[in-house]
Amino acid sequence: MPRRSLRARASRPAILLLLVGAAALARAQPAASAGVSVRFELNDAQVKGRTLEGVAIRVSPAAGGGEVASGRTGGDGRWSARLVPGAYQVSYRLDGYVPYTSEATEVREDGQLVTVSLSRLLEATESGGREVRIILNWGSRADQVRDADSHVACPCGAGQGHVYYQNRTHEAADHEVELDVDDTDWGGPETITLTRPVPGTYLYWVHDYSGPPATLGASDVVVRVVIGAEEAGEFRIFKGITKRAWRPFKAIEVGRDGRPTLVRFTEDEIAEADDLAVPADLQPPGPEPTPSPTPAPSSTAAGWTFPIFPFVLVAIVVLVLIAKARRRRRLG
Repeated sequence: MPRRSLRARASRPAILLLLVGAAALARAQPAASAGVSVRFELNDAQVKGRTLEGVAIRVSPAAGGGEVASGRTGGDGRWSARLVPGAYQVSYRLDGYVPYTSEATEVREDGQLVTVSLSRLLEATESGGREVRIILNWGSRADQVRDADSHVACPCGAGQGHVYYQNRTHEAADHEVELDVDDTDWGGPETITLTRPVPGTYLYWVHDYSGPPATLGASDVVVRVVIGAEEAGEFRIFKGITKRAWRPFKAIEVGRDGRPTLVRFTEDEIAEADDLAVPADLQPPGPEPTPSPTPAPSSTAAGWTFPIFPFVLVAIVVLVLIAKARRRRRLG
């Protein structure tokens, strides 16, 4: 067989592979270039309405891989990028603020606004290293919870130790709990600060104040705990939760030395729904009960129930017919 024919036959598989690879690449390129618009909004966790300019944002796939987008927020505290729906690791850096990296920011098919609140760096003092900030952000879509509230119960036993929107500051001689920011119109933040926390167990939970039809489990609820100058934990709500109260972590435990520690729920405790249980004396009010429709009037005789209205109508018709019959007799 001629060498040219052999070479031609040998090159056919290579050509086919090249064609298949080119077709696959052509199909992959539109998918890679496709994406949805995601807006990132950065604000101050302690000052309501203060947007943050110049925050450096870097986005990478949560499963690993190189950076896919980066930039800085503008004067309005916002930065936008086009991202393929999926899970991402997003880092936020700004001088004077605690660095924050979200390990699992979900990008949906329809895109979204991601609201993130950064905590200012504390002074390098003993008391500053023990301060705790609990930061709540949540969704910004109309079909999500409009108003989510932060609650903290102080272990000191004082009558005003439950801090929330109606009791924003609990202050004693040696410690303080304060709701710094109370946002009532989507997004957040709601920030509670523990200053010089006393030894004991601090309980924290999120309450869906606005109520149905939106639920916490259908919203982008994120709770972060900052102890001193470090991010101690990030908690995202489990999808599908319909309860109006959710505890993202078990407690903030403060030892005798005054040092706070974040205590997480175990998997078994979450399976037992301990993260949905709030002590009865601290339980926020539930939704207003829906009034039952008033039943139509009825009459009961010898165990036989029937509506009154049809009976009355039949009686009226019978009386009219009797009256007409009597009138005819008189005329006759």
